[in-house]
Amino acid sequence: MLNALRRGAKTIFAKILIGLLVLSFAVWGIADFVNQIDPTEVARAGETPVSAAEYSRRYQRAMNAMAQQTGQGLTPQQAQAFGLPNQVLSQLVTEALQVDAARALGVDIGDEMLAERIREDEAFAGSNGEFSRARFDQLLGSNRYMEAEYLEVERAAAAQDILIGSLVGGLKVPEPYLQAYNRYQNQTRTVRYITLTDDALGPIEDPTQAALQTYYDANKADFRAPEYRGLSMVTLSPEALAEPDAVSAEAVRRAYDANGAYGEPEQRAVQQIILDDPEIAQKAVDALNNGAAFSAVLRELGRTFAEVDLGTVARSDLVDPAVADAAFSLDRKGAAVVDGRFGPTLVRVSEIVAAGKTPLEQVEAEIRTELALDEARDQIRALYNSVEDAVAGGARVAEIAERFSLPTRSVASVDAQGRAADGTYPDPRVDEAVLSAGFAAAEGDDAEPVTVGDGYTWVQVDTVTPAADRPFADVEGDVLVAWTRAEKVNRLADIAAKALAAVEGGTPMDEVAATYGATAETAGEISRGAPAAAMPQQAIAAAFEGPLGHTASVIAEDGSHVVLKVTEVSEPAFFANAADLQNVRTTLNDGIAEGLIFELVNARQGEVGATVNQPVLNQIIGLEQGS
Repeated sequence: MLNALRRGAKTIFAKILIGLLVLSFAVWGIADFVNQIDPTEVARAGETPVSAAEYSRRYQRAMNAMAQQTGQGLTPQQAQAFGLPNQVLSQLVTEALQVDAARALGVDIGDEMLAERIREDEAFAGSNGEFSRARFDQLLGSNRYMEAEYLEVERAAAAQDILIGSLVGGLKVPEPYLQAYNRYQNQTRTVRYITLTDDALGPIEDPTQAALQTYYDANKADFRAPEYRGLSMVTLSPEALAEPDAVSAEAVRRAYDANGAYGEPEQRAVQQIILDDPEIAQKAVDALNNGAAFSAVLRELGRTFAEVDLGTVARSDLVDPAVADAAFSLDRKGAAVVDGRFGPTLVRVSEIVAAGKTPLEQVEAEIRTELALDEARDQIRALYNSVEDAVAGGARVAEIAERFSLPTRSVASVDAQGRAADGTYPDPRVDEAVLSAGFAAAEGDDAEPVTVGDGYTWVQVDTVTPAADRPFADVEGDVLVAWTRAEKVNRLADIAAKALAAVEGGTPMDEVAATYGATAETAGEISRGAPAAAMPQQAIAAAFEGPLGHTASVIAEDGSHVVLKVTEVSEPAFFANAADLQNVRTTLNDGIAEGLIFELVNARQGEVGATVNQPVLNQIIGLEQGS
């Protein structure tokens, strides 16, 4: 409804403009500041003002939208962090630059045309589909517009629409663009290819000690011992504070007796008939309670079972309290008349399904734990502040643990991934957030709080062992593994290069494949839009990098090499009005329009400038000057 008040927001041009807002603001910016504060203006583009009232409306609308997305209201500081003030300002200044350009060219509409524009706006239509003055007044009032103010806003929007429409209206993408896209997307190719894996290598002989030493010297950083740290932690969590034994028996019984707790609640098969006459309803109930068949009563009332059956329901499923009370107080096959929400209501119960509740003694410990944890969660915030006060006073982890009876833990030496020097992880593993805080702090710093689950962990650095080179003798096994892996990579790359050279030299693909114990394969009719599943994506992309006869060698994600040759190229048919090209046509048309509008905005800004009243802006968004 609010968006309907801006006529231009209905046009394709405005939709294109929205996509430019953030980008345009980043490009041209608002470099200057208005020195003289005019409380009615928040910004000005050339001779066209951006009213403070319109900015306030748009900003509040953006705040409401963001609050709906996040599920909570935003403070002015949070809104600024999201960039909302600048986004709204960018939108309004971009619009104002277009209006300013239009008016500089003499583009405007008369009162009669403006009135017709408003009369045709569906937002103001009454129940008969025609313009409604009452609806007009209602919408303007609910959106805080004075009539004269809204007419000026709409007049400016009309000038903007006329200018943009004259600039990009009727623009169409040249047909060669569509042909190029069609060819790119739908051209198909047939490719012959060989996949070379480690199977083509044969055995890798053991390296000499000198070779290993040389590899170690060249890659010494790969074998460095990482930095290790000794960490101490103290944890404030619901589990640490909970005292299940202190929970009273009365509290346990209340939780156990809660509807639906610890088992299925009682359910009943209920039929409900809403009647106009309470006497008829009572006669039907009397008949049922005296043994009359329900089917006979339904025939007398002109109803079917499907029309009146509510199914098997729990009390909470019944929205009418009177019906619920009756249904869950009647005996099986019993009926009663109640004064329901929609009139006299016959209620009948055909079946009763007893509640399937777990015996209290089986769940008492669970209930006590849950109630204790709930109470502990409420205590955490106050105790958190006390721990922080202790930390600020210089208390270390051990002292905090003793003072507040909290669990503590220490790990003697772990790296930034939480591993000990032997590559194993402590049990349990140190939380990632705790590790990050522990490796961001310095030895001797105050314990740093980290949110972990429903609680907090304070971590302090006890020791720091700097990263250091490991002697060759200590890592010789790791060096051998790394050397072998690198040797395989290098040798496979050499084989792929030789295979590619052979293919380029005219050797048949099958013969080249046989040389390395591989098999040449064929992938037919592959395209960028529908690639072949058997070929790696890297090979498919390479197949389209050259003309017929193109060859290439690429490395797949699994480390294998694919040597390929394009053996056939099939050009797609082109029909300018084909259905699958219409979305492409629209996208390209919009792209051209966006480019022109973008150039217009930037050119106009460069010519006339854009300024902002920062004090007025800060006042609207709830921030002090300079904050």
